[in-house]
Amino acid sequence: MFKHVVLFSTLLILIAAVGCQGSEGIIQASIDNEFSLAVGQIAELKSEGITLQFEGIQEDSRCPKGATCFWQGRVRSILNISDNGISSQIVLTDQGLSDQNGKNTYKQYEFTSHVQPYPELGKKISKEDYRLYLTVKKIPAGTN
Repeated sequence: MFKHVVLFSTLLILIAAVGCQGSEGIIQASIDNEFSLAVGQIAELKSEGITLQFEGIQEDSRCPKGATCFWQGRVRSILNISDNGISSQIVLTDQGLSDQNGKNTYKQYEFTSHVQPYPELGKKISKEDYRLYLTVKKIPAGTN
């Protein structure tokens, strides 16, 4: 009997944990409005029929705050795009030591991005701390 209670309690805890995992869920995003994604998180642009997933950081060589660097560095984020059932992957690149956001295009969309947090001298950024901030704009037909 005690084994059944322990088993049942464990099962309830696992169900609750899985439910909490999805608490961030799929973000409902819209064209021209900035949104942010944690690593692994998905945003859906329903009006466009696309979903975006922040896969992770491919490279973060940005010159840390408090350091003197010869190169400004860059951060490269991997973004998975599902467009009407077809999956693609693009790499978004943002320059370090700059207030300008990165700009990349995919089909008729322009992605403006920046990644937080910015590196600081002597501090390591964990995968879970990265956030990708995105604004998606639709490029008018005939201008690309």
